[in-house]
Amino acid sequence: MKITLIEPKAPGKHVYSNVNMPRLGLPILGTLLKQAGHEVKLILGSRRDIHLSDITSADLVCLSTTTSTVIEAYHLADFARDRGKPVVMGGAHVSFMAEEALKHCDYVCRGEADLTFIPLISCIERGEPPADIPGVSFRREGSVVHNPAADWVDMNRVPFPDLSLFDGLKMSTYPVMTSRGCPFDCTFCSVTQMFGRKYRCRETSALLEELKQYRGKQVFFIDDNFTANPRRTKELLREMIKHDVKPSWWCTQVRTDAVRDNELLQLMHDSNCRMVFVGMESVNPETLKSYNKKQEVEDIVYCVQRFHELGIMVHGMFVFGADEDSLETIRETLDFALQNRIDTVQFLILTPLPGTRTFTELEQGERLLTRDWNLYDAHHVVFQPAQMSPYELQKATIRAFKNFYSISNIFRNLFTTGFRSVAFRALGYWMVRSWERENRWYYRFLQAISNPQPAATWGSRISKSIERFRLRKLKYICSERFMEIEVAQEQGHYRVDLKGYLNDFSLAETFRTISGQIPRLYQNITINLDEVCFASEKTVIKFIDKLNELTSRARNIEVIVAPGNKYLVQVLQKYDLQIPQFSISG
Repeated sequence: MKITLIEPKAPGKHVYSNVNMPRLGLPILGTLLKQAGHEVKLILGSRRDIHLSDITSADLVCLSTTTSTVIEAYHLADFARDRGKPVVMGGAHVSFMAEEALKHCDYVCRGEADLTFIPLISCIERGEPPADIPGVSFRREGSVVHNPAADWVDMNRVPFPDLSLFDGLKMSTYPVMTSRGCPFDCTFCSVTQMFGRKYRCRETSALLEELKQYRGKQVFFIDDNFTANPRRTKELLREMIKHDVKPSWWCTQVRTDAVRDNELLQLMHDSNCRMVFVGMESVNPETLKSYNKKQEVEDIVYCVQRFHELGIMVHGMFVFGADEDSLETIRETLDFALQNRIDTVQFLILTPLPGTRTFTELEQGERLLTRDWNLYDAHHVVFQPAQMSPYELQKATIRAFKNFYSISNIFRNLFTTGFRSVAFRALGYWMVRSWERENRWYYRFLQAISNPQPAATWGSRISKSIERFRLRKLKYICSERFMEIEVAQEQGHYRVDLKGYLNDFSLAETFRTISGQIPRLYQNITINLDEVCFASEKTVIKFIDKLNELTSRARNIEVIVAPGNKYLVQVLQKYDLQIPQFSISG
């Protein structure tokens, strides 16, 4: 079979927007498919990175998704199924929301699919239901079937991923996985539900073989807790040094307790560890207890001090919004991060991800503000906090980000951890301000929740004719009418009805009118093209580009065409354009 594997990117800016590094679930499955004789193509990107031929030329489309990328994944899945392609989905979000996912795909692989994916593909090839394959959900005779969960995977039965399967992907840092699972159980984290609390490691000899290809390059050990088993970690680092398979620079995720082992610290330094991502979470002792973090504030202070003594940068990850947090907690955290000279920070907002206790508690308490999964990226407030309004939490978090990544602080750690720290802080300065410009509409949305207004009606409606006047034979002026536009809105949903003729002139005027009538706050737009004629294929392509631009102002755009009118899709296919960022119905 010819199989396209896609890991969608989140549509907006977030803390990892500039990191071009895939998660390893799909690359591992792609490697297994290749070994089984299938033709495989891997893609990391959003709709704007994927051409129609990537979908239409495949026999099967597979998508792996997190919560913040699942809307993008559903759009791609719907598009593929509209083209008659079967779709398989996997990843953390759909593992816990399988019935939701099955509205958009044919099969869901829940949890770890390393050993069950190839049998599923074989069933699809034979046209048989995967009734006996663990961890698979699917529809049969109108009902949803959830097969029993698969066993935890022995990591030594999993091949290391062939990243060359990605189509044209360029990476500066390469991901390597040495383990799965986490012995801890933080309330807001879905890792233990997805991968279990048993810490499962790959054999050192296999890891050394994988690391040979990255000798002299940058590596990110993507384990959720790289030092959860210090004995195993020290063995791996010793062998990396002994056999000279050290990356030129590597980083990883650890807990604060990693610094209690001096031998481990020295081995990390000697094997070229130059940055650690530390889950600090909070400087409020009560919040740390509520997160079940099992660490103290003093542990965080000592952790930063010890890593800095070895010249290793520290990236501190904090989470704001627990019931124990107040606005003062956020101010204290900013002061703490600056006083302890943490190199870079993530001031993230508590996000109730499906599969976590936090999600269950907030859902049962009716405190979720939205189920727009695009917003579940740890940068948007999506729940009602206990000690402040959603707007106050949003504003205070971004203010803390901006104060940390300020001009005056960019060079603060130059003589502690060097120029790389300066470069990361400069990037943080740019990213947080770019994010705020792109998301100012969300501040207004949160303010509207705090001060609800009476529901809007269809009384908000404008009509406009697009005409062009021109001189005829130097005697008189006449007009040509091109387009009739009607825009109506109700409770944030806009409907645009277009009637007439679209050429370069009327196209520009039409979108100028639409942009002037639809503020960024409103999220859903329906555009009716039933009675529209296009001047040429070139005009269709320009129309598609304009619609894709308009998606930056909306969470969802649906285009309605007359039944049987395939003109838009035919042009997309003829020129093998990128998959549109809007949906097409009719």
